[in-house]
Amino acid sequence: MNIIVIIRQTPDTETKIRISPESTKIDNTGITWIINPYDEFAIEKALKIKELVNAGEVILLACGPSRTEEAIRQGLAMGADRAVFIKDDSLEHACPFTISKLIANELKNLQFDLVLSGKKVIDLESTQIPIFVAEELGITHVSFVMKFTEVDIAKKIVVCDREAEGSHEIIEVQLPALITCDRGEDHPRYASITGIMKAKKKEISIKSPNEASSIDLKARTEIVNMDLPPSRKEAKIFGGEIPDKVASLVKALREEAKVI
Repeated sequence: MNIIVIIRQTPDTETKIRISPESTKIDNTGITWIINPYDEFAIEKALKIKELVNAGEVILLACGPSRTEEAIRQGLAMGADRAVFIKDDSLEHACPFTISKLIANELKNLQFDLVLSGKKVIDLESTQIPIFVAEELGITHVSFVMKFTEVDIAKKIVVCDREAEGSHEIIEVQLPALITCDRGEDHPRYASITGIMKAKKKEISIKSPNEASSIDLKARTEIVNMDLPPSRKEAKIFGGEIPDKVASLVKALREEAKVI
C-alpha cells in the first residue's frame, strides 16, 4: 500500500512574525522553519498504516522553495521511505491554486492508494490545497480525520473517524482517496539518531515547475495586505472574597466595558 503525504514547511509556532515592508508577505528574517504540525500528524498516521499492513511505502511530496528540503529531511527521519520535491524559489509565495496544480500533476505520475495531508497549514490558516488536489484528480476527499479505525487492502477501503459539529462521523472510503488529518490520539514520533542518519541517504527526487508547463498555473488569488493582530489588553484580576469579586466584575462590565 503506497501512501503519499503532502507536506509543507511553515514558521515555527514560537517564531515572532513580522510583516514585510510591502505588507503582502511575512518577513523571513530570523525565522525558524518546521514541518507544518498537522502534516506531522499525517506522516504519523501514514507510518502507522504502513506498520499495520506491513507493505508499501510512505512517500513525501512537497512543493516550495529550496529551504523546504530541511522539512523533507525531518519527515524522512521520522520514517518515510523517500520524497518527491517540486523545487523552485519562485514558489515561496505562490497561491494555493498554483501549488495544488503542481502537486496534482505530479501525483498523476506516482502510484498511490492513499494521499494524506494535514487539515490546514498554520501560516495562512488555509485548508484549500488538499481539496483542490482531490478535485483535480477526481478522487474522494475526507477532511479533519482524527483516526483510521479500519484499513482493508483486499477490499481497498479505509474507515475514517472525523469530528463534525461536536460529534463524530464514521466514513467508509473507497481507495484511492485523499484525506486531511487532525491530531486525534497521535503524537508524531521523534526522529532517532539512526533515523536522522538514514534520512541523509534517502532519495529525494527533485522536480521543476517547468516540467508542468502544459498546465494552467495562473494564480487565482492575491494577498493585497497583511496586518498583525492587535495587541491584547492586560487581563484585569479582581481580589477579595467571591461576592466582592462578582460585584467588582459587574461594575467593571457596566462602567468600563459598557457591555451591560
